[in-house]
Amino acid sequence: QEGYGPGLDGEAFFQAWSRQFTAASQASPAPLKEGAIALLDAVARLGLPLAIATSSDTAHALEKLRQAGVLERFRAVIGADQVQRPKPHPEVYLKAAECLGVDPRGCLALEDSEYGVRAAHAAGMTVIQVPDLIQPTTDLRALGHIVLASLTEVAGYPFAVE
Repeated sequence: QEGYGPGLDGEAFFQAWSRQFTAASQASPAPLKEGAIALLDAVARLGLPLAIATSSDTAHALEKLRQAGVLERFRAVIGADQVQRPKPHPEVYLKAAECLGVDPRGCLALEDSEYGVRAAHAAGMTVIQVPDLIQPTTDLRALGHIVLASLTEVAGYPFAVE
């Protein structure tokens, strides 16, 4: 609305955008990142619970996970529509940990975006960022989180699993 002025109906614009995005997503599902299935398999072998904490609406996230064939691997999917404050606020991550019945400080969060890294870090989680298009800034790196080039590196990272 800042760019287009008060005449723009923000809600109507968002609804139209959502319809177009959903149609495009269904026509051509987004591919999984390299190493995603191997990482999911490794986590399953450890018997650790998984959740999704996303800025997307829950229904959209569920559909994308279903299309990718990985929905059943996650115990909980927490979307932006389930919380009051979006990322970078930690609420979505705190709710995901609560749904898993675990302390957030014992969680590992995988993120690609700055807001996601900030949210998971604020929730007290260990954060690994696998940047998608934008590399982390100096300010973001100051949080001290782990930055890896791909998901294939995550399984080989030296974590202590209790």
